Amino acid sequence: MRSFLFIVILFFVGISISGCSKSGGYGLEEAIERGDVVYRNEVFNLERFEQFLINLSNKNEDTIRVTAYTHEGDPIFQDLQFDGEVIHYSYDNSNDKFAGKDKGKETDVCKEVIEKKNNQGEIEYLISGCSKNTEHILISVEKKH
Repeated sequence: MRSFLFIVILFFVGISISGCSKSGGYGLEEAIERGDVVYRNEVFNLERFEQFLINLSNKNEDTIRVTAYTHEGDPIFQDLQFDGEVIHYSYDNSNDKFAGKDKGKETDVCKEVIEKKNNQGEIEYLISGCSKNTEHILISVEKKH
């Protein structure tokens, strides 16, 4: 009886540990339901991203999460928190199994989101004017006709 109870307890502990190992990662469907701007082959919740851009231009505080997925399905999070003056930006690829030594979370303070046309004719939206002198692609969308 004791060994059976021990096995049951061990089983539940194992499930609890494995359930907590995702470090906040979640799948595509959940990201869309949460209201994330999701970027994987196409953009979901694009209207939320457009509203964020409007709030930037009007100096209204706003926060969004852009979630991209690797080919293997691992989430990469980019959080943008606009305080009316600057954008507090964070990039988190800690759930990417193949990120290598660059795996983790980075933060920066940036001034704007800009758009550029790429070689495929798509419009790329980038976070720019950052204190670390970097630009990060947030999403790419087909050019509106």
